[in-house]
Amino acid sequence: MEFLSTKQYGTVLLARPVSHLFLTWLFLAIALSIIAFFIFFSTTRKAQSQGVLLPTSGVIRVMPGQAGVIAGVRVKEGPAVRAGEVLFVLSGERSSTNAGAPQQVVSSLLKSRRDSYDAELQQSRLQSRQRVAAGQRRASDLAAEIGRMDDQIALQQRRITLAEQSYQRYGDLHATNYISSAQLQDKQAELLDQHQRLAELQRIKSASQRDLATTEADVRDLQVQAQRDTEGLQRNVSAIEQDLTENEARREILVRAAQDGMVTAITTELGQTVAANSVLASVLPQGAQLEAEIYAPSRSVGFIMPGMTVLLRYQAYPYQKFGQYPALVREVASTSLRPEELSMPSAVSGTSGEPLYRIRLTLQRQSVQAYGETLPLKSGMLVDASVLLERRRLYEWVLEPLFGISGRL
Repeated sequence: MEFLSTKQYGTVLLARPVSHLFLTWLFLAIALSIIAFFIFFSTTRKAQSQGVLLPTSGVIRVMPGQAGVIAGVRVKEGPAVRAGEVLFVLSGERSSTNAGAPQQVVSSLLKSRRDSYDAELQQSRLQSRQRVAAGQRRASDLAAEIGRMDDQIALQQRRITLAEQSYQRYGDLHATNYISSAQLQDKQAELLDQHQRLAELQRIKSASQRDLATTEADVRDLQVQAQRDTEGLQRNVSAIEQDLTENEARREILVRAAQDGMVTAITTELGQTVAANSVLASVLPQGAQLEAEIYAPSRSVGFIMPGMTVLLRYQAYPYQKFGQYPALVREVASTSLRPEELSMPSAVSGTSGEPLYRIRLTLQRQSVQAYGETLPLKSGMLVDASVLLERRRLYEWVLEPLFGISGRL
């Protein structure tokens, strides 16, 4: 108080260096910049996944139905093929030290049996035709004989008529005692003889008719038997043809394209032994577009929804040099898959057997830009994907623990 009341020394001035003021403003600016950075800048939470490029309609695996040796490769990788076109020829022949190629021997035996049955069939047909022709000739002869017998019977009936008229005249003459009884009896004997001849002719005709009926029945039986024999031999030939076809099919297997498309990823060479249902090549369906199929673990799939943006990095084109390519989530599987159940298990790594969810992505481009050229993407390319889950301000990330605590309270 004494000092304040006594002003003989004037007011006290505290001198501040210029550097202190500068540093104060500098620290204030830095603090404000940090606050502005946390308020106005944001970051995106991403879910990392791995996957592969596949056609939207799937890849057709070309596989043989049985094991064999590649005897012919009819296609090259790249060109288009039509459905049913032969892609590979496999030989199923197996060697034997005793009999050489067993299936070839079996085919030779089957062909020999088939030729024998064919010859027997031709011989049976020839004999049947001959027997039927002989029966038909006999029937024709009997019919002609019956016709002649009809003529003879008609002629004999006229003779009987004449004999009856003659006998009638002789009877009239005998009544007038013009002729003797002996002469009348002679005429009567002649009339009886003519009747006897008519009866004989009718008997012969009846016998011929019976023979004709029997012959015609025999001809019909011969035709039925010939048909039965022919059908039996034809069944034998057909059975051998089937056995021969099956044996030849085992010897030579034709692997065909299931539908129109482009052949890729030929994995076999001429002379190579392949197992049944092993993949020889792949066929990309004609007009199919590529899509990305990525696999996310359960810890990442919860917030992935259709329509989300995904950044793809193709392993064939390092993203540090060729960049990332956008895609959209098209479908998220509702059930998980084990790694061995994936269409391409090698597309994911480091999962340790963890169940994965399949996510299908629609590519915005079917090609990449590299060294000034547009290079098409290929099926089977591996990709790394970053799914953009949510975008937040930095302060929201910093304050998230507090929000979590308040939410629990």
